[in-house]
Amino acid sequence: MPGEPRPWGAPRTLAWAAAAFAGGGIPSGRLVTRALTGMSLSDLGDGKPGTSNVRRSLGLRPAIVVLALDAGKAYWPAQAAQMTGANDSLVAAIGISAMLGHISVVQGRGAACALGAAYAMDPWMMTIGWFPLAVGGLVHRHAESVAVTAALLPLISLALHRGRPARALGPLAMILVLFAARLKGSAGAPLPSSSGVAWRRLWLDRDER
Repeated sequence: MPGEPRPWGAPRTLAWAAAAFAGGGIPSGRLVTRALTGMSLSDLGDGKPGTSNVRRSLGLRPAIVVLALDAGKAYWPAQAAQMTGANDSLVAAIGISAMLGHISVVQGRGAACALGAAYAMDPWMMTIGWFPLAVGGLVHRHAESVAVTAALLPLISLALHRGRPARALGPLAMILVLFAARLKGSAGAPLPSSSGVAWRRLWLDRDER
């Protein structure tokens, strides 16, 4: 029928996922830092390319800009896919593809991209998920609040959509990608040398050896 969305076959899905991956590879934090200071973000703070380092090194306003740009890298392609007829699983896959682009190319953890992807998957789920993030920000426990929020999102999804438990699979896959990036650490970091180091990487997002 005229006006109905085209079916999402494998070629179309792969094309959207590839575009999202490419967009995820845009280094927002480095570009904003270079534009504002002429310096490399790698030489500031802990050298990480994300919002937290930008906030510590440049302040709140530049960090908000980087957060919006990184979240948008996942949100906009996933949201556009949803508007053109993609189902819940495809929306999640496209948002996660942007995360993977950020993690692989920018060498970040993907937390801001995960925020955007989560909003595209389920705005109500992420609206509730903002609470632990906000509390963590107030008490200066950002890394821990991201971990708590990530762990809670599939549970929130299950509570909101009791008749559609499969909707929690997208958030679950997303948090597994996020935690895998934390466990891996920054580029060049060795594998965790003990369970304690692995736990601190997951919980505190520190490149301990």
